[in-house]
Amino acid sequence: MRAGFKAVAILALLLTGGCAKDFNTTNTARYHDAGTRAEAVRDFPQAEEYYGRALVWAGTEHVPASLLSLTMYNLGRMKGHACKFDEARELLLTSLALEESTSGPSSAQVSRRLFELGRLYYDRRLYAESVPYYAQGVAMVRRLKLEADEPVTFTEALQDYANALREAGDRRLADSLSGEITARRNQEVGTRPRYLIARYSPSCRNGHMLVYNGRA
Repeated sequence: MRAGFKAVAILALLLTGGCAKDFNTTNTARYHDAGTRAEAVRDFPQAEEYYGRALVWAGTEHVPASLLSLTMYNLGRMKGHACKFDEARELLLTSLALEESTSGPSSAQVSRRLFELGRLYYDRRLYAESVPYYAQGVAMVRRLKLEADEPVTFTEALQDYANALREAGDRRLADSLSGEITARRNQEVGTRPRYLIARYSPSCRNGHMLVYNGRA
């Protein structure tokens, strides 16, 4: 009788855990998807709110680490557009560390976070601080041979990297990238980027943001 009771109790715990896992993950995904829809129409304040709600659920038990990382990444970007740069940096750094531990230290997801951190600093005109992130991101994309996955976006990252190097005083390395950037731009004439990247405002007066149109 006791054995039967224990079996029922264990089964109940397993079912409860499974329900909690599904419930928490479902709510995280629901709010995250709402944030994605708001971001698609450039309603960044609304996207920030939804991603924030998603993170509340993502921080509970049983939510996959990949979803937690993605939620932090997207909320970090929205914090940047809301001129909350310290919060943006911390969220992006945490997302980067989490992604490195889940998808491995070298992956497309990791490179995306490196470029976003570089862009966050670059658009604030903190060029020297942006250089290490761009350098790591560019090297990773080359190593994984991902240049063709999003060629226009990668060219823009190279341009940012070269500009940051020049502003930071490393003209030699910046100039060494010029030929490749020019060649890539010539090949990409008429090619539209798959995604439009919203740039961060350097001044952040009244939460103003600049929308990137695919060219530096």
